[in-house]
Amino acid sequence: MVLIVEFEIATPILRRTVDDVAKIDVDEIYQSETGATKLICWVYGDDLGHLEASLAADDTVRTASLLEEQDDCRLYSVTLSERGEAHLTYPTAAEYDIGYHEITVTKDTKIRARVPTRASLFAYRDACREKGIPFRIQRIFRESDPSGDRYGITDRQREALQVALEEGYFDVPRETTLSAIAEKLEISDQALSARLRRGQANLLRNTMGERSPI
Repeated sequence: MVLIVEFEIATPILRRTVDDVAKIDVDEIYQSETGATKLICWVYGDDLGHLEASLAADDTVRTASLLEEQDDCRLYSVTLSERGEAHLTYPTAAEYDIGYHEITVTKDTKIRARVPTRASLFAYRDACREKGIPFRIQRIFRESDPSGDRYGITDRQREALQVALEEGYFDVPRETTLSAIAEKLEISDQALSARLRRGQANLLRNTMGERSPI
């Protein structure tokens, strides 16, 4: 029985940075060709003037590159430091076939994930606690529960996929370009590319039974 689980973990990753902003939404986690772990994330706040200094002072961040800037948010590519890597729970989630759908960093790190079984959830919880990372379950429901998102995609991912479909991006041959869709959504090409990949992965995982994690 596949479950959707909402939980909180008290990880130090991006903790120093989020102290100076409203919240951070992690759109994507992946490994670069060099093996470094990178996060594509939106940082929100009324005053982001000190954000660069906050990222530089965050000992879980090795480097941070600005990808896009809007009035109240910025999109960054963040490479984790050695300390950040040590507290990363993503590899443990991958081990237990747990796929992250949403990650929001505020006071704690809130995660919405697709979990194959309760046994895998509790194994993941125990592994977090062994790393000294507190773990609290907020909500559990079946994937087929209508109160949850049937396809496991966020509103932004749904919007990007829908516009791409309507504009003919998935047609053969393509009727539009990534840049044209990004301009329509008023986001960068990099942000759109990450959003489409994440949305398609979640959509396929929840409709075709793909179980490899994000």
